[in-house]
Amino acid sequence: MMQQVFKSLPDDKPITAICIIEDLTKIPSGFTIVSRTHDQDSDADLWKGSTFFGGKISRYLCLSKSEGIGDYIVESIGVIGEKDQPPDGYVLISRTIDTDAKAWKKRQICYRLTRRNLASSAVTDVILLSKGNRAPEGFELVGPINGLAVCIKKIHLKPSQSTSPLPVLGYNLNPNGAPLPGSTSQRPNGLYPSVVNKDLKNDKITASPSDEYVNLLVPQRPAPPVPSPHSNILPPSRPNPPPRPPQPAPPSNYGTLSQYHGLEGIPFVLHPSLQLLCDKQPLLQISHLKGKTKEEIDKEYYYDFRLERQST
Repeated sequence: MMQQVFKSLPDDKPITAICIIEDLTKIPSGFTIVSRTHDQDSDADLWKGSTFFGGKISRYLCLSKSEGIGDYIVESIGVIGEKDQPPDGYVLISRTIDTDAKAWKKRQICYRLTRRNLASSAVTDVILLSKGNRAPEGFELVGPINGLAVCIKKIHLKPSQSTSPLPVLGYNLNPNGAPLPGSTSQRPNGLYPSVVNKDLKNDKITASPSDEYVNLLVPQRPAPPVPSPHSNILPPSRPNPPPRPPQPAPPSNYGTLSQYHGLEGIPFVLHPSLQLLCDKQPLLQISHLKGKTKEEIDKEYYYDFRLERQST
């Protein structure tokens, strides 16, 4: 009985993830499918089309309040054209999660994820309407998509839910300049912390029990006296170290690249198959080539293009 009562009560938890599926039987774990319209209880298919061979194509919206990126919630949802760019901060669902197919036709849904402690509002429910452009009470109309109207329910988060407490600083001072409760002393102007106390009689520096970490920063011995400007006494200097012998240059693997080419020591011999051909057939005697002058070359290869001129 109590479980039925709890189920009938409105769920104001924010939506954390949205996806699109093609097959009604492949609902992801932790998601709830929006398979029926809110006003007429008809099929809430977001595609309503068929393939060239007569097969049916369907797209269904799935919502989750437990899955998704940790500590992020859906702050707003919008409907844009298929070729439109989403507004700043919004993301698109381009593929189905079960078949990795195209998710939309003509119109598509985009949504904005925001960290929970920074969000000013949150989407808690999404419904689809078959007819009409008026959203039910408590919902607001987002836009039409392939014959259906998308409506969302939003809640406004309190400012206290979107702020995080400031961390306590180690030196008992907050960023506003006022000491935090529990500090042992306070300056009149409130600008600097007073965590170290100095005993003038014993010339000792002490810290309160709550500031024991200050002891790590306090010097263990007094600073040396400042020398007089007229003093001729110079601090002892260290003697110059004896000169070191020159170190041999490290061996380099790149110093002989210009002298050796990797073929030194390899004899030039013919392949045995070529050697047999050379033994059977004597080498051809190449006649001596005689050089020609420019005049001889022009005279031998001269052509006046007379035939081409006559044809034109």
